Amino acid sequence: MSKSITLDELKQHNTEESAWVAVQGNVYDVTEFIDEHPGGRKILLKNIGSDATSKFVNYHPDYVLKEVAPKFKIGSLADGAKL
Repeated sequence: MSKSITLDELKQHNTEESAWVAVQGNVYDVTEFIDEHPGGRKILLKNIGSDATSKFVNYHPDYVLKEVAPKFKIGSLADGAKL
């Protein structure tokens, strides 16, 4: 079962030392991925602690969520969480 993460909890993880991002209702800990991000660390850091779905889908092919993202998934946004 996936951990339920509140919006407030997501927003608290907005630093390089603890970088979480939400995409399509799932929450990912990208702390260890910051320096590996193909688009550069700056763009990733701009979106941590928030829902980056719209930006993510505009710049990433579908396979990224299926093949790359799962290893970073730590949970799902709590029901009713609005960003």
